[in-house]
Amino acid sequence: MITEDMNLVNAIFSIIDNGIVDGYESFRYEVVLGPGFIDTELLVEKDGMETTNARTDLDDTRLYELVEQLQQRAQQRGEHWTSLTISCRQAGQVTAQFHP
Repeated sequence: MITEDMNLVNAIFSIIDNGIVDGYESFRYEVVLGPGFIDTELLVEKDGMETTNARTDLDDTRLYELVEQLQQRAQQRGEHWTSLTISCRQAGQVTAQFHP
């Protein structure tokens, strides 16, 4: 991953981080991109409980644009992935994993 890609991952992280209304201990955001569709899931852990129904205020359109840009940049370099997982533990390291 190159520096410009890290900027896109950081922008995606920021939207999610700021969009989880009630805070979190950790989260995992998974996105699958296909021809003409996007499928996402946000798993949030708070107070030791995990949920996919956390209150959020996410700009889904902007998230899609950023993920699509990230995928297009990878394809231009000959890297092909169809899904991305971004995870973070509060005050911890953000990880991004790409899957074929």
